Amino acid sequence: MRAGATGVVVAQAVTRSSTPERRSKINKPTVKAGGDIVKAERPAGRAILAAVFRMTAALATLYRVFYDGVLSRLPEPRAVSLGQTALRVLPLDRLPIFRREDPRLATTLGGVRLPNPLILAAQYYDTAILRRAMGLGFGAVTAKSITRHARPGHPEPNLARVRTAAGPGLINCNGFKNPGLEAFARDVARLPHRVPLIVSVAGESPEDCVELVRRLGPYGDLVEFNISSPNTKLVYTWSERPAELRAVLEAVRAVSPRPLILKISPDFADANERDIIPAALEAGVRIVNYGNTRRVDEPRVSQGSGGLSGPEIFLATLANVRRTRARFGGRLELIATGGVDAPDKARALLDEGATAVGYFTGFVTRGPLLARQILDALLAAREPR
Repeated sequence: MRAGATGVVVAQAVTRSSTPERRSKINKPTVKAGGDIVKAERPAGRAILAAVFRMTAALATLYRVFYDGVLSRLPEPRAVSLGQTALRVLPLDRLPIFRREDPRLATTLGGVRLPNPLILAAQYYDTAILRRAMGLGFGAVTAKSITRHARPGHPEPNLARVRTAAGPGLINCNGFKNPGLEAFARDVARLPHRVPLIVSVAGESPEDCVELVRRLGPYGDLVEFNISSPNTKLVYTWSERPAELRAVLEAVRAVSPRPLILKISPDFADANERDIIPAALEAGVRIVNYGNTRRVDEPRVSQGSGGLSGPEIFLATLANVRRTRARFGGRLELIATGGVDAPDKARALLDEGATAVGYFTGFVTRGPLLARQILDALLAAREPR
């Protein structure tokens, strides 16, 4: 990808909404029941917000300097350990600067109200980290995909950094490292939900899938069924068996106490539209999380290949959202995940028809203030011009 290409396409997408209705939602001022137009912020309030924006931008810049100068120079395992320790120990979730609370940002998924359309994508199973993440501006938080039995994951090195013209990204071959059903169920049962929690499951057999959803479903507000990981062959190949997948989804939906999300891989774009999404709709699944990492060869990781995440895959995510919404219309709710590391990218995905936007790598490379920056931008776009 050439430098600047992403910005050009994002700018084009931002200036073009998928429907007039969506444009009107972005640009309408708030109106009282009596019909009086309410300015979103009074002059004094606007001055305060401007000061907050400047402070947020300055802190975000400091984080980028820290990432480029410190975190990205550490060995990957040490950087991961440092970052996770900081999330557990530092009470960042108590600081209001990370959040933007405004009813205009609210959306719903499967009837579940989210305070805003941003979702922290699946990466953490540590409930101490999940608890902190729920206070960092997201409308929902996704727990890492859990398998029936504990998995140690692939051996190190299982993470490598990349930097392209589009920006910094990651390649991982984590291999679903997780504590397994029993251990995670004990921990997540005690987790309070400051925002909705999405529990994610990955089964290698129909029996696994049903048991995981039946046991973990009650502890989440939504349940994600993951068939998208390029690092675990038996899960990944569900995408190649749509007839079997439909039967599994029907069985899982029958036992799920919560709305079900199907997480699909961008590596199967044609099959997704031809087979996978229709199978999900026929099984009664109405929410699709379109996006994960893209499988690439990488000799620096132990498996010789891994999943690429970061801004390099954004344009593919945008194209997938645009194409999926055009084909399936309002029959499904769509979470767009992949490549979001700036406010204009999140807005572009929403303008093209995404119901919500998920990201994780941007949380690492751009910092925890990214959510606040995106929400500020979404609200600014709604102001009358």
